[in-house]
Formats: sequence, C-alpha cells, structure tokens
Amino acid sequence: MTTTFLISENVLRTYTDINNNVDSELIKNAIRESQDILLQSTIGTNLYQKIITLVDDGTITDAGNSNYKYLLDNYIQDYLLYAAYYYALDSIYLRSRNNGLLQPDGGENSNAVDRTLYNQKRQVVQNKMEYYNDMLTKYLIEEQNLFPELNNSDKLYETRPDYSTKYGQPFAFRRNTMNAAYANQYGIPVYDSNYPQFPQPYFGYGRTSNKPK
Repeated sequence: MTTTFLISENVLRTYTDINNNVDSELIKNAIRESQDILLQSTIGTNLYQKIITLVDDGTITDAGNSNYKYLLDNYIQDYLLYAAYYYALDSIYLRSRNNGLLQPDGGENSNAVDRTLYNQKRQVVQNKMEYYNDMLTKYLIEEQNLFPELNNSDKLYETRPDYSTKYGQPFAFRRNTMNAAYANQYGIPVYDSNYPQFPQPYFGYGRTSNKPK
C-alpha cells in the first residue's frame, strides 16, 4: 500500500471546494487510490516507483533529479489534484446505508441523493482531470528520453504506460518496422497532423509515396 503522497491534503483542500470539515482519512484514501490506480496507469510502475523513492529519500530537488522534480511539480501534481478529487467525490457526497445511497447534510441526518446534480459535479471534475492527464501524457511522450523508466518494464505485475489507444499516431509503430509497413500498406496512418514535428510516414520499406501500393 502506498504511504507516500505526491500531493498534500492541504493542497487538495486549498485548490478545490472540498470543505474543511471533510474527514482527513477520506481525502488521504482518495489520494492513495488516485496515485496507485490512475497515475500509475499513466506513467507506468517503474517511473511511479522512481518518483516515490526520490520523494522518500528527499533527493527530488532542483539540484538533484531536476527532471523528475519538474515532472512532479508541473504535471503530476496538477493531474493528481483533480484525480484525487474525483476519487473523493463518492466518499464526500455519498454514504452507503441499508436504504441505499444517501447524502450527509452536515449533521446526523442524510438526504436522498440527487443523482443528476451529483453526476454533473462528477463530470466537471472528470473533465479537468482528463485535461491534465492529457498534458502529462503529451509531455512524457515528447520527453521520454529523460525518463528511461517509462520503457524498461519487463514484469507482468508492472504497469507499462500504453499511449497507443489515445495517441496511436504517431506513436503506435516505429517508422521502419514491419508493423508500420503493414499499417501503411493498408492505408492506416501512423502519424498525426497534430504533431508536425514528426516526419511523414514511410509507406512500406524504402518507399515514401503518398499512397499505399
């Protein structure tokens, strides 16, 4: 179980509308879950554990391991702010009781949940979370040479980041591989016009035609 938090409870309270009366344990558990499940899925087990270790050792500073500190300060924490909030919403606004899901009213009583309002709130938080996840993912793709842990997983129990679903172009295949050749042969592009810094794909080995043959 993760006991090292990459974002503090105080930050979560400060930059979201979580009330100060909300139980600290609910927030801490939401941070732990968002790190272990969502963040680890995005950056992979090895990079995740690397950052946890640097934080534990106190060596993630501008003077040492600055690449990891920049990643943590400018991308991971922004993402975790809303990922943790997203995970906390159920515990904050809903309680499981014998007569179903109820919403605490601040006292000893509870009210029936207005699912429409709850779903709207959850969607707003999810949209923000996905935006910062998108920024984090793009940064890692562009700067993956700074983080060797991204691609060195070889264990089944280690999560390896997979950007091929959301960012399948141009990252699904290397250009000069058999897979890339087959993809281009059948008209499947392996690049995206959103990324002009990447060269146009080859359509088969040694061929740069604009149409598959």
